[in-house]
Amino acid sequence: MDDRTLRLLEFPKIRDRLMEQTVTASGRDRAAALRPFVDPEEVRRALAETAEARALGEDGEVPLRGTTDIREAVRRAAIGAALDAGELLNLRQTLRTIRQCKGFVTARRERAPYLAEVAGRMATFAALEEAIGRTVAEDGSIPDGASAGLARIRRERRTTQARLREKLDEVLRGPYGRMLQDPLITSRGERYVVPVRAEFKGTFPGILHDQSSSGATVFMEPLAVVPLGNRLRELEIEEREEIARLLRALSAQVGERSAEILHAYEALGQIDFAVAKARLADAMEASRPVVRDDGALRFVAARHPLLTGKVVPVDVRLGEEFTTLVITGPNTGGKTVTLRTIGLLTLMAQSGLFIPAAEGSEAAVFPQVFADIGDEQSIEQSLSTFSSHMGAIAEILRRIRGPALVLLDEIGAGTDPTEGVALARAILEHLHARGCRTAVTTHYHELKSLAYTLPGVQNASVEFDPQTLAPTYRLLIGLPGRSNALIIAARLGVDPAVVERSRALLGAGAVEIDRILGEIEANRRAGERELARAAEARREAEVLRDRLQAELARLQAERRKILARAREEGEALILRARREIEAILHRVRSTGSPETVRRARADLRRVAEDLPVAEEASSAEPGEAVTDVRPGQPVYIVPLRRAGTVLTAPDSRGAVDVDTGGIRVTVGLAGLRRAAAAPPSAGRPETPAPQGEMGAGPAVPLSLNLRGETVDEALAHLDKYLDEAFLAGLSTVTVIHGKGTGTLRRAVHGFLAHHPQVKSFRLGERGEGEGGVTIVELDVR
Repeated sequence: MDDRTLRLLEFPKIRDRLMEQTVTASGRDRAAALRPFVDPEEVRRALAETAEARALGEDGEVPLRGTTDIREAVRRAAIGAALDAGELLNLRQTLRTIRQCKGFVTARRERAPYLAEVAGRMATFAALEEAIGRTVAEDGSIPDGASAGLARIRRERRTTQARLREKLDEVLRGPYGRMLQDPLITSRGERYVVPVRAEFKGTFPGILHDQSSSGATVFMEPLAVVPLGNRLRELEIEEREEIARLLRALSAQVGERSAEILHAYEALGQIDFAVAKARLADAMEASRPVVRDDGALRFVAARHPLLTGKVVPVDVRLGEEFTTLVITGPNTGGKTVTLRTIGLLTLMAQSGLFIPAAEGSEAAVFPQVFADIGDEQSIEQSLSTFSSHMGAIAEILRRIRGPALVLLDEIGAGTDPTEGVALARAILEHLHARGCRTAVTTHYHELKSLAYTLPGVQNASVEFDPQTLAPTYRLLIGLPGRSNALIIAARLGVDPAVVERSRALLGAGAVEIDRILGEIEANRRAGERELARAAEARREAEVLRDRLQAELARLQAERRKILARAREEGEALILRARREIEAILHRVRSTGSPETVRRARADLRRVAEDLPVAEEASSAEPGEAVTDVRPGQPVYIVPLRRAGTVLTAPDSRGAVDVDTGGIRVTVGLAGLRRAAAAPPSAGRPETPAPQGEMGAGPAVPLSLNLRGETVDEALAHLDKYLDEAFLAGLSTVTVIHGKGTGTLRRAVHGFLAHHPQVKSFRLGERGEGEGGVTIVELDVR
């Protein structure tokens, strides 16, 4: 990338802001060296790393703080130099951060695969951290426990100091105390001394180390403590040597793993760099752009990242339906800012930075980006503004290699307008032919016509409000800017005659063009207002639709609850009826007396009448309602949800007796449906009745075939059959047992003789099956 272009588009200021977001020295170096990529895949990866870092930030701050720049210290350790305690302590804190950062990132591999790959390559140094922690305390001192030798030396040193002070105390209290200026102990040159009056310096037994400024006091080390003082000095030297040995040993461990440490620190810097990009994106309220390979860009609601205050966003596109954009409009209207925004956001995206634009914005990857923006007039080179711009453009034209993004501000300005227009047009046509993506600003009216004569060229203008005489800073693609000079002059109070003369001098053609552009702009404004009203109406309709959908969903949910509650109540009612029927059957079996049978039938009618009829059933029950029935007609009983056969004609209440699975029930006509239209299988699956008493099968047959069954099987079937026949109201049934050996016949007769519902039984006569059957008469009174 061209360094001049980076400077003109203020990319170094973005780098500076990025550097402020870094934490580590390595990350800061990466930010300082940031330059746009030219490979689309590299751009996508860099943007993906920024997105991953932003995702990591949602789980909390990535562990990066607490580090220092350890690179120089590690390099010195690698060549055998000894590190001091402070350097080792800084190293330990940095190694701890490396370990914590690796754990944090790799634990979120699914959300940040690229950064997890970087973190996975980072070695950790727990043993080295521990070794430094044992040797160097958090305040940078070396504790006694750093080694056994150091602990021994310091114990002896403390003991020696104590003995030395005891000896000095004896001197203070002894016969030489009268020779002292003051009864105190001090030090000179790391030796313990006492203040002796000058007149006794020849008689006091000791070594003179210093003298007061007045000469009245000399500081002498008593001879009695000289050996202890010497030993104390020896121990201090031994302590320094032991500490130096410990630091050299630790430094050697650092040197042995220096390559791994430096590699891990650089990886930490790479993660820090990605996190800094994410922080910068948050600060700018930026989003991730889509990367295109076809040289087309589309920025939606784009903002220049270095502007402060209320920034009007612009929508700009280039490179798809047109490759050259000619932007016109008044001064201070935002033309130059638009150029800078296009260029700077392109450079940011190519550098892996999110851009301050709406989601869905698209950025292209250009191998070259050139810009000539602003006035770089050089006094030293005696260059005019025009010469400065032409020199820059000439350099751009020489350096272009294939498709490039070219941004030119006020092309052709600063010279004779006729020549300037011709030169500007020739430059635009040349860049257009080279396939460059070009955006230029100009005041030249003639350049607007390029959009109508050269395919791939489009006009754009920055909006200007003639009522307030102020720009709105909105970019309008497809609409050339109109001349506002005469309007501004008139509104600022210039004599109307002068304004009219100016119009006459412009010529009818220019005035007509300006009038047409004014009408186009007025129509556009009216269209925008209509669109805004339509959008508002649409939003209101959507809100109303959402509200109605929510209300419908609520009503449907409430309906489902009501139906479910009704279904549960119906099922509970049916279950209660079945339990009562079971109790009635049990009572009949237990006694079998005629009175019990009559009460059982009455109870069965009551149970059936208690079941809900059609008025209580769901109106959505399948089948066609019946208005009249006849005995023998198949029907569907809505309250019981089962099929049955009509046994009687309707009574005065409109109720009929219906047989359902061998049970006689009374049901109103409203609770019946035609069986052909609503078979039982079309409804809800039925719950099997207990012990088969209420099975939804056909009516009880008039005969029971027991041939081929064992005695036990036959008697069990016979017992069940007799109960069903009794409840169905059958007076006579036939039991088929065959002739055979007569064993089954005898067992059947023995069972019938003691059954409470059997009135009598006999063998069949001729035509009835003779001795192979038994005719049974039931007591159904």
